[in-house]
Amino acid sequence: MLELHWPALAVGAACAGLAAANVVSGDPLACGAVALAGLAAIALLDGWARFLALALALGAIGLWWGSLRMEALERSALAARLGESGSARVVVTGVARRSDWGSRVLVEVLRFRGKEARERARLTLPVGRSPPRRGAIADCAVRLAEPRGEERGFDERAWLARQGAHVVLRARGCAERGRRGGIAGLGDLLRDRIELAVSRGTDGDRRAIVLGVVLGEDEGLPRDLRDAFRASGLAHLLAVSGQNVAFIAGGVLGLGWLVRAPRIAVEMATLAAIAAYVLAVGWQPSVIRAGVAGALVSLAWLVARPYERWHVLALGALVLLAWTPTTLLEPGFQLSFAAVVAIFLGVPRARQLVEGTPLPSVVADVVTVSLVCGLATAPIVVAHFERAPVYTVPANALAFPAVPWVLGLGLLAAALDPLAPGGAAALAWLTGWGAAWLEVVARATASLPGAEVGRRAAVLGALLAASALVLARALRSRRAGARPVATLAASAVAAALVAVALGLGERGSSAWSPPTGLRVTVLDVGQGDAVLLETASARVLVDQGPPEADVAEQLLRMGIRSLSALVLTHPERDHVGGAADVLRKLRVGVALDPMLEATGPEREEAIAVARAMGVPIRELRAGAELRAGGLILRALWPRDGGLPSEDPNLNALVLLASYGEIDVFLHPEGPEVTTPQ
Repeated sequence: MLELHWPALAVGAACAGLAAANVVSGDPLACGAVALAGLAAIALLDGWARFLALALALGAIGLWWGSLRMEALERSALAARLGESGSARVVVTGVARRSDWGSRVLVEVLRFRGKEARERARLTLPVGRSPPRRGAIADCAVRLAEPRGEERGFDERAWLARQGAHVVLRARGCAERGRRGGIAGLGDLLRDRIELAVSRGTDGDRRAIVLGVVLGEDEGLPRDLRDAFRASGLAHLLAVSGQNVAFIAGGVLGLGWLVRAPRIAVEMATLAAIAAYVLAVGWQPSVIRAGVAGALVSLAWLVARPYERWHVLALGALVLLAWTPTTLLEPGFQLSFAAVVAIFLGVPRARQLVEGTPLPSVVADVVTVSLVCGLATAPIVVAHFERAPVYTVPANALAFPAVPWVLGLGLLAAALDPLAPGGAAALAWLTGWGAAWLEVVARATASLPGAEVGRRAAVLGALLAASALVLARALRSRRAGARPVATLAASAVAAALVAVALGLGERGSSAWSPPTGLRVTVLDVGQGDAVLLETASARVLVDQGPPEADVAEQLLRMGIRSLSALVLTHPERDHVGGAADVLRKLRVGVALDPMLEATGPEREEAIAVARAMGVPIRELRAGAELRAGGLILRALWPRDGGLPSEDPNLNALVLLASYGEIDVFLHPEGPEVTTPQ
């Protein structure tokens, strides 16, 4: 084993050192001493001892380098200037993500107030302002703000810090001044070419799905469709994987074979194609891993050396961690490498289970890969997103035929576009039909009962599966003549696991189940109001009852962790008394308030908490409206803020919530629902 796998194990030791830099900082002198000692011991030892000395040296070097990179990522001159405003010149390094409340995108700040900055940040723009394209150089009037901290499962500050960003630039708009050049600019040009080719024959959701499969971006998908892909277990199709790089390499090799080009020229062209694709897609863990793998396979052929898949996987991790050690903490990195390791280890064993079944070979391969990858990545998905898909295996089996169709035709359209735009448009149009099938599969699967489960249900399922495995092994051992004590012990373990699982099942799950249309829930708050409006992708809470009603805990027990909007109708204790607690315990997109002249301590506390949490506060009066997930919320009253001496009930918000043909009239006396006759 050592003779075969020592290169991968050695690279793994360096990766372990780089990963450790997330926890400890390596002193240069100590790391250097350990590395020198390990290298010196190599000459004196042999076998496993020699390898351990090498691993120790590489681990120390990895820790030293990782510590240097962590220091660079943590360094920020702009963080000391929080609250300041001024002109900033930025270059957009990511793809903008839009929401109902605005848009945000990662940028590199080139200058702030005329002084060179050169550090990453997040740029946020309000609704109606188009963010600059990736690669654009723009001037913005900004205010430096602190990222939001830990709130209901998401820590914006920690997430940005892992990207090397420590400030948020809040801007009203930006003026583009040009495009970046160099290698990064070439990647922007290639990406623009792909997007243009796809746009010639598709639009709307189909275009967004094609770009997701080809470029790994899901920013163009509406929230409900993005949620459907996640709930169906098809979200991985919207992230670039090894199959994308394999398809590109296979296409170049096939073209080279057709024109009978020399193999060396074909391999060089393959390397160039992979590099171009990686540049176009950007720095994503899955594409870097796949790109490194494809490049190493081609290089191995050029130098006439065999390659080993574990070596390739380890080098992909080394490249990612050497540049950004914090990549280890990103879901994309964990999911990508967990899936590949599961394929290496689990698929051959799982394939044996379906041998002899009537399943066709291609279907059996899809089922085994989906099952193994689903089981391997489920704990990571649950840990990061609190929910896991249930029907991932059948969903992937149904989606499988369309994936190579969308990927292949999408890339061919991009390649053909500079030469024959009409032909590219035809290919893109055909690609759209494959995307339409993926949408049908995602939405249909996500609409099934129990399509997603929460942490408790996932643990229950894992315990039941483990108990079944242990019991099966116990029965097999008994048939093989194993000692009764071992069989009884295994049976006892299985029984204990079943008991724990059943105990968890009785406690129930607090997973939120999205409605198929509009769901209106009047929470039990006693004296006062708290009305929850839900669609498949939006949740709006109108009033929050008195503090003793504990509306925040009611929502958490329902499985709700975030709200699209929180509405404060008027400053009275029985209507907004629980607002501050909701803002502290749930993630809120925006707080809507009529901004009455009359006020109260509960309303002031809620506004103060919203500002502390970084929740935007918008005025909502007659004539204004909010749109979120198909829900339209229109304000009918009040027309102004009234007088400080007036009864707040006279100027309380009166709202009309509309979803399709259903209207809900919300006023201080309670909600009224109107449906078409």
